[in-house]
Amino acid sequence: MLGGLIIFIFGLGVLLGSLCLTFVFTTLFTALMTAMVKRIEEPELEKRFGEHYVRYRSSVPRFLPRMSLRRRTPKTF
Repeated sequence: MLGGLIIFIFGLGVLLGSLCLTFVFTTLFTALMTAMVKRIEEPELEKRFGEHYVRYRSSVPRFLPRMSLRRRTPKTF
């Protein structure tokens, strides 16, 4: 959802021809949301799910998927 919202804000800035909305606001929004995820959501999930979430977080990237040609076998949690 966050990725879609960032793309929406960027696209809206392009559509309206606003450099400020396109580059400044999109960058600030992305930085703010990243900080919120790291400071609020991740500790809450770690508290709720414990070691399972810690292992999951270490094996999955936060926002962008890893691109590789090699298939990985899913880890069982």
